Amino acid sequence: MIVVSDASPLIGLAKAQKLRLLFLLYGQVIIPPQVYTDVAVNGRGRAGSRVVRHAVSAGWLRVLPVSDSLLIPRQFSGTGEGEAIALARELHADLILIDDRAARNECARLRLHWLSTGAIIVDARRAGLILRVRPIFDRMQSKGFGIWNYEDLLKAVGEWP
Repeated sequence: MIVVSDASPLIGLAKAQKLRLLFLLYGQVIIPPQVYTDVAVNGRGRAGSRVVRHAVSAGWLRVLPVSDSLLIPRQFSGTGEGEAIALARELHADLILIDDRAARNECARLRLHWLSTGAIIVDARRAGLILRVRPIFDRMQSKGFGIWNYEDLLKAVGEWP
């Protein structure tokens, strides 16, 4: 399975101390250089920075450049989202992990299968990797990371209300 990620899921999962779920769910995850720079270089000292560098060193998070810059959607030029979308297209990825609403819409338009950070947590619960979703969502939100479709995701796993 080929999985590409944007920065937001890495940051959100790091804030919840759950980045390793990506490895447990998907084995290897690929990120473009701009995403690595955004999280591990420009984000030094912030959530995700150190743990992303460690995951790259461990080899399960892999940085791979986009070969064909024409695959970067014009409206996302120069962004991590744009590189992630282009890399997913180039690699014919099975899945792209992305939160930005406009980027998700572009993924849908390009027929790229995407998951939000919240949906990753739900998948981890369904896979038996975590017991409950709500405490993780609440921890992420307490650290300033919003969960798209919060109520619907909790309903999907029987944790609402």
